[in-house]
Amino acid sequence: MNWLSKQFTFVIIPDANQSVQRFRLNGFILVLVPSVIALLAVCSALFIILFGGNMSEIRHLKKQLAASESGYAETLQDKENHISSLEADLTALSAQAEQIETKMSEITELELQLKKIAGIKEPDVHISSATIEDGEEGGQGGEEIELPASAEPTSLASQTEQEFVALSSRMEALRPSLEATKSAMLKYKQILDITPTIWPADNRKITSTFGVRRDPFSRRSALHAGLDIGGNRGDPIYAAADGVVTLSERAYPQGNNIIINHGRGIETRYMHLNERLVKVGDKVKKGQLIGELGNTGRSTGPHLHYEVIVNGTQVDPMPYIQEDRKERE
Repeated sequence: MNWLSKQFTFVIIPDANQSVQRFRLNGFILVLVPSVIALLAVCSALFIILFGGNMSEIRHLKKQLAASESGYAETLQDKENHISSLEADLTALSAQAEQIETKMSEITELELQLKKIAGIKEPDVHISSATIEDGEEGGQGGEEIELPASAEPTSLASQTEQEFVALSSRMEALRPSLEATKSAMLKYKQILDITPTIWPADNRKITSTFGVRRDPFSRRSALHAGLDIGGNRGDPIYAAADGVVTLSERAYPQGNNIIINHGRGIETRYMHLNERLVKVGDKVKKGQLIGELGNTGRSTGPHLHYEVIVNGTQVDPMPYIQEDRKERE
């Protein structure tokens, strides 16, 4: 390795008109410079190789990032479209809910009218939200059933919409039935109004029933064609049903008496009145005051002789009497 310490002379001979140039370099320098150059070349080559690989990886990552951004944009657009669809469904459901609420209100009003016509009272039901402690009156119980898991919004909205449509159809189908029921009940009420079903007097003391009895004057057996109701002179007498007054007169043995025609071949008669408060041709309502209890005509004391006449024949009034006048008010 002694040559590394030796001096080497390099001679540069230019053209003939210029002088010769000499350079002296140590042997170590001659070895070091090429080595450095070679090392730099190797490092450059490695850098180029590594940088090229990194650039390829960077380009690949950029492509992946672009694809991800595109996928995210599509997903976001799908979500926005999904939300818009849900909002449209909810708007439609809200409109259907308002329509159903309106129909339910109409049906509820119709139900209240039916109950009012039928005289049905709402039950007095108290629902307590407080917890019942041990030993207190009342209690709670029943089988515990787990609630179903939440469904997807789209399927839930679709299912709810279908249920609303089905409910609306059922309500529409129910309306004619309720209207028919209401019409039937109104007809029934009209028939009930012209049927003598209430007591014609406030007193409930029956002094003589319908049928064969011993006549209080002749003491012979005879048909008593009505119902005698006791009371005090001046007690109110009421029309047993809606109708038209066809007779209002004082005669013997009936005394002051009134006949009311209720239609369908049914009439009622009120005898021995102290005073008549209606005249022939008057239209009277069920429970309306028409006279006063008295003792006129062939009578042993203050009372009302009350008859129900069907197709011209007196019948027993008791099967017709079903309610008190005050119960109708």
